[in-house]
Amino acid sequence: MSTDTSQFSAALRSDADIMSSVARTADLAAEVMACPGWDLRQLIEHTGFVHRWATHAIVNGAQPPRDADFTPGADDHLAVWIVDGATALINAIDTAGPDGDTWHPFPLEQKVWVWARRQALETAMHRWDAQTAAGLPASLDPELSSSGIGEFLEMGLPRVLSRADTPPPSTSLHVHCTDVDGEWLVWSENGTYRMLPVHEKGDAALRGPAADIWLLLMGRLDRSELDVVGDPAAADAWLDLPSW
Repeated sequence: MSTDTSQFSAALRSDADIMSSVARTADLAAEVMACPGWDLRQLIEHTGFVHRWATHAIVNGAQPPRDADFTPGADDHLAVWIVDGATALINAIDTAGPDGDTWHPFPLEQKVWVWARRQALETAMHRWDAQTAAGLPASLDPELSSSGIGEFLEMGLPRVLSRADTPPPSTSLHVHCTDVDGEWLVWSENGTYRMLPVHEKGDAALRGPAADIWLLLMGRLDRSELDVVGDPAAADAWLDLPSW
């Protein structure tokens, strides 16, 4: 698979710049509601840590050592540190190219485009978290959000089911973005999770703007904000599963 990662690199750069601005101006002790137990400083440090962790994997083609220290040093300014890490990550992605070989822990081909998408999506969501924690207006790009929904249904939800050691619901759910392209059907086949990016009727349908659907799936929006069509219990069976 060959994927143009330029949109992901652009999103990474923009969101890192916004997080840098938040780090300069906001109260770093502010609580992050979407990440219980974290304050704004911990959120930004986590994001920068993951950027550096992914960069190591791309550059070295291997899992970073367990004892690798990617945390900011005592002399690092958080607003600069978050941008430096994102810049190194973008450079690694662009240098390797989308079809470059790498290592990652996800059930997809071991190619760099997987990291580009994953890191752009994680950074966008945590940028939203940071702005929200700081009391600032926050929004998510619809096209990027559609990618986030697709990624979650493709590889996030199977991980959720595996970690919870639970079979998928017996019902089917159609997920439909109303503002950009993006439709998926999830269902169970003999106790095995199945997903296809298709327009096909399910026992229930979840409809709404891509950003709202993604925020819901990531545990950041109440389901009452979205339109559920069909059997409400069928939709609840899927939406009651933990977020990624």
